[in-house]
Amino acid sequence: MATRMTVGHATGTDGRAMGFQAATEAREALGAVPILGLVFATSKVELQALADGVGDVLGAAPVIGCSSAGEFVTDRISDGGVAVALLWSDEIGVSVGLGEGLRANTARAVRQLAADLKKNVRTAAPAGAAQRTVLLLSDGMAGNGEGLVDSLAMELGGGVTLAGGAAGDDAAFKETWVFLDRRVVKDAAVAAELVSKKKIGVGVHHGWCAASAPGTVTRAEGARLIEIDGKPAIEMYRAYAERLGVTLTAENQNQFVFTHELGIVLMNDELKVRAPLSVNEDGSINCATEVPVGQQVRIVEGDHDAIVAAARTAAEHAMINLGGQPAAGAIVFDCVARKLVLGAGFRREVEAFHDVVQGPVMGFNTYGEIARVRGQLSGFHNTTAVVAVLPA
Repeated sequence: MATRMTVGHATGTDGRAMGFQAATEAREALGAVPILGLVFATSKVELQALADGVGDVLGAAPVIGCSSAGEFVTDRISDGGVAVALLWSDEIGVSVGLGEGLRANTARAVRQLAADLKKNVRTAAPAGAAQRTVLLLSDGMAGNGEGLVDSLAMELGGGVTLAGGAAGDDAAFKETWVFLDRRVVKDAAVAAELVSKKKIGVGVHHGWCAASAPGTVTRAEGARLIEIDGKPAIEMYRAYAERLGVTLTAENQNQFVFTHELGIVLMNDELKVRAPLSVNEDGSINCATEVPVGQQVRIVEGDHDAIVAAARTAAEHAMINLGGQPAAGAIVFDCVARKLVLGAGFRREVEAFHDVVQGPVMGFNTYGEIARVRGQLSGFHNTTAVVAVLPA
């Protein structure tokens, strides 16, 4: 009994040709009918055409995917490309599902997704398979990632590991898409549940450390952070910027907050990072997901070496959670902010994932990362690396 993973990659301007090329590369390397395909693709091409190109190669094989803010496989990185991973296994069962209307009613979308996963079994799990892992992809602009993850975990029941990411749109921050087979939709979440005998290893790490004095969130509405310590949220950033010799203006404040993340202080001074996206005229800050009232927060920082080291640590934790099994390959969900900070050095992160896993790597740059794993930071993250490693 075994599991194999192969990858494909393509760039260009013709969505259908790109999807066909990347899927063909992965399919020829696999040499078997896949039980699941994953697709991460630029929003700069016609995504329906791209999904059709993948479908032309994979036929009836189930596919989940999303638009990205950058995509990569083991030896290739792109902005404006497509990455494909294919899985074959005789010891994993697969079901797939879709939940729509995520922004208006998260709970209803989650119920639809969970029901879909139960009824839409594409490969039956072998006898004795008890390990449940859900790969989850969601609307990157919904702003309700924490609620989505918590609701789905409750709906699916105990013992389920969640890993995934929020879709991107090449850092435009306007609209994002998810794929289920040949269907491409907005305002939705898709998932694949893998039921296996061997454990799928998941690791999560961010590498950022506190850089400012703490403040307490005193007013917030969903993903809009309104006040910290009773003052407009931007004032905390203004004070921090002045310490760095920077004066915030209407022209530079969006870029400053986006590249200086916010950390929610947890027990033992651990930090769960949140990504500020933009500043409003009233001094409130739009974030990638919720920052609840009453939470203590700090602005965080990290240098290039710390970011790469965190990627390695996430992969190492995933391998440890694999329980000593060799890896068939890894699916990586890595925040777009990490790529923007690293610039050309982002290749070091991809190389770190591969150095640890020693197998095919495929992933994308996200607008939020999902990891719900017992014993680790759990839930919806920003500016974090999440690695899911499949046992060979």
